[in-house]
Amino acid sequence: MKSKKSISIKRSKRSKKPMSVKKSIKKNTNTNPNTSENYSIKYRKIKQNISRKDVRKYEVERVSNIISLIPKFTKFYNKLTTKEIMALKYYKGFGSNWQTQFLTNEKSPLEVTFPFNLWEEQSFRKDIYSEGKDIYPMLKSFDIKDISTYIENNYKARIILLNTLDTIYNKPDCPRFTGEEILFRGMSAPPSLLKCKAGDSFLFKNFISSTFDRNIAEKFSGGDVLLIFSDMKDVPFIYMPNGKPTVSSGIEYTKRLKNLNILGDLSECTLPRNLKFKINIIEEGIVSPMQAKMISHHSINMRKNKTINTYNKLENILKRKGFINSKEDKTEDKYKLIEDKIFPKIKIYYCSFLQWCPREELIYENLMKDVKYVLDKHALNSWSDKDNDIW
Repeated sequence: MKSKKSISIKRSKRSKKPMSVKKSIKKNTNTNPNTSENYSIKYRKIKQNISRKDVRKYEVERVSNIISLIPKFTKFYNKLTTKEIMALKYYKGFGSNWQTQFLTNEKSPLEVTFPFNLWEEQSFRKDIYSEGKDIYPMLKSFDIKDISTYIENNYKARIILLNTLDTIYNKPDCPRFTGEEILFRGMSAPPSLLKCKAGDSFLFKNFISSTFDRNIAEKFSGGDVLLIFSDMKDVPFIYMPNGKPTVSSGIEYTKRLKNLNILGDLSECTLPRNLKFKINIIEEGIVSPMQAKMISHHSINMRKNKTINTYNKLENILKRKGFINSKEDKTEDKYKLIEDKIFPKIKIYYCSFLQWCPREELIYENLMKDVKYVLDKHALNSWSDKDNDIW
């Protein structure tokens, strides 16, 4: 019988000595807020608070719209006749305002004023000089004894130019909207528009000056109303560059288009007459800061807007509301109150295109039937002013 050998296995036990780990904690003693690490956070916050990115966005979009139109209208203008260029000249000057007053006059009977101011008369002569002698006799003076002849000559000549402008929109190659554009028009609202409610339609009997630039529209509104046009798919339009044509050739005119000042352009698109729009929404809005300054200085509508223009008046209002020297000093409510008090309000009409109603040729005899003639004494005095250059 074999004896079993006992095998003794000696395990070595490692002695575990506790390790003493000294963690050195380095304290950041740099409390300077202007270190690059700390200031980068502050920089992002400052940049976010002072950003004007949204303001620039609208300018960039406006410029993008216009620069896409220039090649189209270069080709289009090059084909226009001398008389068609003449019609554009007149509209770009006094014609725009005159045709609006004449075609949208809601007084009964229609009031026709005379004479035209001498300065306006001289501008008209320059617009049609040489090329327009066949439609307008070049008067050297105004004779109060021959009122009927003066009125007939002047109004007939201007109506001829409006009819010529009308035909430009009928051209097959006249550029048309895609339907994605948003245009603005600022104006003093006639009584018939002020009577409209949301859901009503409104017919514009005049050629409509509109713009891609909301600031420009607010300026021309005088603090009254702002119209916003949309959904104008396939509606023909004419881009009216800020530089008034001083030549009779379309080719000569288009050479100057690309040299126009980008930031000085009115971004104007003139729409044909007899467009009908649906008024979808009417609301009270606030004008931009730049226009608020202009309206506050020049507009009679400030009386109804009731804005304030001194820090003293604003401080008194904020004190009454408990926003001065209190915990509520920088709340949204305080900022909203300041906004309401310093910015003029404006009525905004959101309009979508409905239809282009049929147009008939403008005929002098029909338009001047049963009108009331009104002497413009201020304009009459301009003819006797020795400082005016009559030619």
